[in-house]
Amino acid sequence: MEIKFNIEQEEFYRDYRYRKPYLFKQALNLPDKQTLWREINEIYQRANPIDDSFKFRKGRLIPKEQYVEAFDNVGKTRYRFNKAAVYEHLKNGATLVYNRINNEPFSDGIAHQIAQFARAQTIVSGYLAFGEDASYKNHWDTRDVFAVQLVGKKHWSLSAPNFEMPLYMQQSKDLPHIPEPETADMEVVLEAGDILYIPRGWWHNPVPMGCETFHLSIGTFPPNGHNYMEWLMNKVPDIVGFRHNLQGWEHDKGRLKTAAEEFAAQIADPDNYEAFMQEFLGEQRTDSRFAFEIFGNPYSDGLPDDAMLRLNVVDTSTIEKGYLIANGVKISIDETGKKILELIDKNATLSFKSLLTDFNKDQYEKIRELVHQLGKLDFLKAIL
Repeated sequence: MEIKFNIEQEEFYRDYRYRKPYLFKQALNLPDKQTLWREINEIYQRANPIDDSFKFRKGRLIPKEQYVEAFDNVGKTRYRFNKAAVYEHLKNGATLVYNRINNEPFSDGIAHQIAQFARAQTIVSGYLAFGEDASYKNHWDTRDVFAVQLVGKKHWSLSAPNFEMPLYMQQSKDLPHIPEPETADMEVVLEAGDILYIPRGWWHNPVPMGCETFHLSIGTFPPNGHNYMEWLMNKVPDIVGFRHNLQGWEHDKGRLKTAAEEFAAQIADPDNYEAFMQEFLGEQRTDSRFAFEIFGNPYSDGLPDDAMLRLNVVDTSTIEKGYLIANGVKISIDETGKKILELIDKNATLSFKSLLTDFNKDQYEKIRELVHQLGKLDFLKAIL
């Protein structure tokens, strides 16, 4: 499913990202409901029922023993959903929550488009309900969230932050001294095909509306100052003043001041900043499908001309700098490679045949080789 973001990326960055919510109205052209339910059912069917990422909520957590059973499978204990119990909890208004969904082509395709739009790694969760009870009380998240409504509708009430830019250890439930807002700054009913962007720190309370509803919550995780400081801590041992034993304030204050100035210089060093950003990007991974018959087959003729190409990269902004990082690998890009990547990035999805038309015929062999290498290195998805 292709997302049609109804705002230019730079305008979104300038006016909304990290600042205020934005509604992408009817951003998804959804398949028929039967197809949607098949995909949703299969995602939950493949979930590990005893994993902490899978849970039932109805204001509170429902114990797993109420809907998961253990059984002996030829000498090995296995666990499965008690479907009758699952159905009953859903009928009674509970929400089925599945956190950290991965390696699911259906949700991965949506998450990857949002990752590229937000230029940030993503984590996907699913929320399924049929009642009208909230799964959580009013709260804020410690990451930006794109709520993707796929089935039915859900009411969202949002309030501006009163605790600026919370980090992962600063959840609203753990800071009871921060008062819950008394009024909402935005209320919206998300309908199937809508996407709602919620910056971290914004209070929100999504409530089912007594009908079938399923949405994906796609959290985005760009680098922040705390991540940078954690990375810089590896440089602290190089500063002599921080290696000395502490003996008392009057004795130590001069040395600590000097060391602090050295550390401040490390923080403001653009080379350190760039090295951190590249390492942070290098730690990110994106799931993609195998294409054994193309890239693992020594008898393959390569990608067919009708293959659809999409970049399997979170942040494409580095293309103009002459390099690209994806799935722990950094590659340098010559002018031909830069043109290939920019064409695919600009079109989101581009057929191999259309890509070739932008080059002279005497370049076709080189283009085929470069695209094949990008696919084999997992920089490129080929939809066959």
